[in-house]
Amino acid sequence: MSEMRTVRGMRDLMGPEMQVKNYLMATAVEIFKLYGYEPLDSPVMELWETLSAKGGEEVEAETFKFTDKGEREVGLRFDLTVPLARIVAMNPHLPKPFKRFAVGKAWRYDRPQAGRYREFEQADVDIVGTANPAADAEVVLIALEFLKRVLGSDYMIRINNRKVLRGMTEKAGITDDLAYECFRAIDKLDKIGRDGVLKELDERGIGKKQSDFLIDAITIKGSGTKALEKFRELLDGSEIGIEGVDELTLMAEIFEESGVSDLIVFDMSLARGLDYYTGPVFEGRYLGKPTVGSILGGGRYDHLIEKFGGQSTPATGISLGIGRLIEVVLARVGGKEFTKQLDVFIAPIKRPMLRYATSFQTGLIQAGLSCEVDLMDRPLKKLLQQADSKNARFTVIVGERDIAKGEVSVRNMTSKETEQVKTEVLVEYFIKALGKD
Repeated sequence: MSEMRTVRGMRDLMGPEMQVKNYLMATAVEIFKLYGYEPLDSPVMELWETLSAKGGEEVEAETFKFTDKGEREVGLRFDLTVPLARIVAMNPHLPKPFKRFAVGKAWRYDRPQAGRYREFEQADVDIVGTANPAADAEVVLIALEFLKRVLGSDYMIRINNRKVLRGMTEKAGITDDLAYECFRAIDKLDKIGRDGVLKELDERGIGKKQSDFLIDAITIKGSGTKALEKFRELLDGSEIGIEGVDELTLMAEIFEESGVSDLIVFDMSLARGLDYYTGPVFEGRYLGKPTVGSILGGGRYDHLIEKFGGQSTPATGISLGIGRLIEVVLARVGGKEFTKQLDVFIAPIKRPMLRYATSFQTGLIQAGLSCEVDLMDRPLKKLLQQADSKNARFTVIVGERDIAKGEVSVRNMTSKETEQVKTEVLVEYFIKALGKD
């Protein structure tokens, strides 16, 4: 038999990794609800005509696409935004703004590497129905609140605007048909460096003078409204460029009033695959080790919903990369902090005691206490070792002699002290001992 393994680019999550994932998901959902967002779910599989409506040269290459048994072309969703756009297009009478959150898996057929898998978890928030840049600022503030709770420090969010980039290519004298080629090259700056971008621009038919202007422009970055004055100076004379700067300025003012400006960098080099976006774009990075790439991303996509046959509807959103953050959180605090603590471990001495053990477990669980019964017929020494491995606060030892007297031995796993407790008051004993009353 061949060695069993997972599909390339996919992984199993167990123990502390799964505990961290659950913690991250629960934290994200808690914050989303605090901001007034409603939950939404969608199928993991969509018709190919839906997925391909997003456009962009990377969609077909990165989508898990296949033909089902009904000869329909389908694919696994590659994000949670395209399903949202389809849902809004199919339900035009949704009250606006429509503020939803979604958590779940997505799939992309790209090259697996450190921090990047073909199957990954995301947690998204989106606001549909308003073009106000304050909505863009809000989803960024939500992401910052999430990062503050799960990381505490060592993170930042970069922001740019598709209109700023278009103004930049306009000032460089680059035609609309080549603008997107420039965006794709600029988007690779972190991966291939200045010389690599210049080479790509040359290969895409961009002249040296134009390329030099773009390379100098995309080095402009900084925090707060003052940094955006440099954007404004460079784009003077470009109507669309200045419109983008104005949108970023309103966002910057909101961030300043909210006291988070030091966590935001306005960066002219940020592009994020702009076939998709129409206005502000965002990308979050963890600044420590391990290096996992972007841990969140998003932006404004005002034309996506109409690609699905819906009305022209402005929208913006941000996606938290839960899968990558699992590795970051484990590296920062280790797995011990996320090891589940068990209230009570019940240790039956020999199999005939199992019926009593499970009866005690039922009563404790009904009282809201976490409780596990050993099912492996272990000797007492091994039972106590198992209780320790489960991080149990107490162990109930169920022996034949004790049961005959209507009692059990209760061991405090911290103090190592043991006392006899009558079975009829066992639940009340633990409610008091664990401070649950």
